[in-house]
Amino acid sequence: MSSGSKICSFVTPSQLMPPPHRSGETMTFFRPQKQKAASKPAASSYGTGIGDDCEAVDVTDTVPEAKIGQTKNSHESTRPVEQPRGDISERERALKEREEQLRRREAELGMVEREIKHLKPNWPFEWYAIEYHDIDEEIPSGKKAMMKRLYMNLLMTWGALFINWIAMLGIWFSGDQSGPSYTLWGTMYLIGIPGAWKLWYRPIYFAYRDKTTLRYFCFVISFAFHCFFVVVMALGLPNCAAGGLMTMGQQFAGGN
Repeated sequence: MSSGSKICSFVTPSQLMPPPHRSGETMTFFRPQKQKAASKPAASSYGTGIGDDCEAVDVTDTVPEAKIGQTKNSHESTRPVEQPRGDISERERALKEREEQLRRREAELGMVEREIKHLKPNWPFEWYAIEYHDIDEEIPSGKKAMMKRLYMNLLMTWGALFINWIAMLGIWFSGDQSGPSYTLWGTMYLIGIPGAWKLWYRPIYFAYRDKTTLRYFCFVISFAFHCFFVVVMALGLPNCAAGGLMTMGQQFAGGN
């Protein structure tokens, strides 16, 4: 080998392997040129030289894109997956619907419990109970005071009707000619004892307990007639069998 000849540097096969790169990139390799003259030595069978006797060759990467995509997916799979906002809103909506269903079931269970309790009457007396009545337990806190006043009004109405019947009996026993008819009407007025309970007290009781508008409307109408009846009985209009002011004045004027 002459001293003037140019020798290509030795390159190992591992150096010819393409480095990691993306699909579509162009890599440059070098290979020895063909001998133009006999004076130039042949290239080594173990490698190629990089020098004047070497030429550059552009090699396009032939690595399949599918394999590169698989490599990318393997790295991306380790990243945390962000949930779309649409899925989160749907889950929140589903949770709200489930809460509403639970509330409705609780309300239904509460009504069932009240109905079970109502199967055991406790009013007016324990030894003679005909209905369930408990203001402190069934009526909301904001309506308890009003309900207790109405209950006292009911009791006073019953007491007034009973006293009016006693007064009509007294007129009959005093020898007044209108005594029998007054007593009869006074007895009929005793129907107002269960009537007041059914017609206006229980509707307002259930209206406060169940928060229903229809029963409250029924109470307003019934209680208006009740107030009119109370005014008539308090005045004691003639021929009304009412032991009010006018009837009392007539009896004192007649010496009865």
